[in-house]
Amino acid sequence: MNFNQITSAHPARWRRRFFVSASFGLLLLLLLLPPNAGAGGAPTVLSFTNTTPIIIYTQDDNSFGVASPFPSTNQVPSLPGALQSVTVTLYGLTDPDTASIDLLLVGPSGQAVDLMDAAGSEPAGGATVTIADSGAALPGPGGTLTTGTYQPSGNPFPTYVPFPQAVTTNVLAGFIGTPLGGTWSLYEYYDDYGGDGSISGGWSLTFTLVPAPPAVTNQAATNITSTNATLIATVNPNLSAATVYFQYGLTTNYGNFSATNTLASDLVDAQPVALPITGLLPGTTIHFQAVARNSAGTNLGGDSTFSTASGASSAPPVLVASLTNGASLVLTLYGNPGSNYTVVSATSLLSPITWTAFTNITLASAAQVINPGPLTNSMKFFAVETNVTPPAPPVLVASLTNGASLVLTLSGNPGSSYAILLATNLLPPIHWTPFTNLTLTNAVQVINPGPLTNPMEFFRAAQQ
Repeated sequence: MNFNQITSAHPARWRRRFFVSASFGLLLLLLLLPPNAGAGGAPTVLSFTNTTPIIIYTQDDNSFGVASPFPSTNQVPSLPGALQSVTVTLYGLTDPDTASIDLLLVGPSGQAVDLMDAAGSEPAGGATVTIADSGAALPGPGGTLTTGTYQPSGNPFPTYVPFPQAVTTNVLAGFIGTPLGGTWSLYEYYDDYGGDGSISGGWSLTFTLVPAPPAVTNQAATNITSTNATLIATVNPNLSAATVYFQYGLTTNYGNFSATNTLASDLVDAQPVALPITGLLPGTTIHFQAVARNSAGTNLGGDSTFSTASGASSAPPVLVASLTNGASLVLTLYGNPGSNYTVVSATSLLSPITWTAFTNITLASAAQVINPGPLTNSMKFFAVETNVTPPAPPVLVASLTNGASLVLTLSGNPGSSYAILLATNLLPPIHWTPFTNLTLTNAVQVINPGPLTNPMEFFRAAQQ
């Protein structure tokens, strides 16, 4: 087999050859496809040649008049881009009566084209014959088949055994939209008696390809922690520079987006794209989908999921608080569905802190809202009880004064840095945005967020 590549911009630059001998006398000639083939939308041309001669036998030689080999095959790999056209070339066609030669091309999916029948009636000697939809009509009776480019005949090929039972068309454009990778078969049948002929140099397939929307497949997420992950997809740019990013969230509505990667150096090979995402909720199922776009269109990688770690080792916040403009407080508890939690409250954070049980709740979902009702003290602080005695507050607690001002209290390790994040609602997908960064100088530190700028504001903390 022979794999040749030519681009419109550089017709000879990529002619790098490797020769491999095969046990059945077939010589493989491979010309490498350049990584940036088709850049800028220019068509890419690929040729595959089987140099094994085809011996044309008449019905004097066998009852069906079939050639040897029958069929002659060409192996074609998976090709990038979309098919614009395909042609077939016969090298060294010699026969005393070409009108008796019938040729059928069958693609990997079973789609077929009747290439030649009743073409001329005079002898042919060493002709190079190309069959293309854009060619001239094949010569009729009394004509001579010479070197040139001709249209397929469209005449029916025999459909009885040993001939293939194929779906045929009279144009090579019938292969557009069908799989190109796989075995292509050329069947030759001689429908008369007489002298033998040959196609001494074998035959080739030539594909003209143009950019197609990228092929994209999600892969399993990696580097998963309680708040971070790396999303991975395999993308083939399909002959045009492609941009790739991920959308992700708590549902298939997604709503969050990763950074964007651009694939511009290798436009013909499937390649991995890995992009990190941060700020995830611990113990949560995350939906994600790769989005790949080029000049020909956009494809999606389908929906995939992964679950973040529970986060127990990094002690993430499990309780966040919001203050409405109507001066009412709302708490939202995050945790593992089915787990039981005790919410505690205190009226002061002066040591020693006295925490009292406020409510006990078993989570039905990963995030659940608690309405603590009107305040009964000038200030009230809320926390989730842990397995520490006495109970310790989580990373971030919130208090509401009777003056309708909000105070946040951050507890953690002195010297550690924390990111405080803000959201304006908790409807999925939640959009957390940076509010402030703080390095603790004490084990407990008060943050005054100032007046609310939204009807509701929710806060959470994450150690950096």
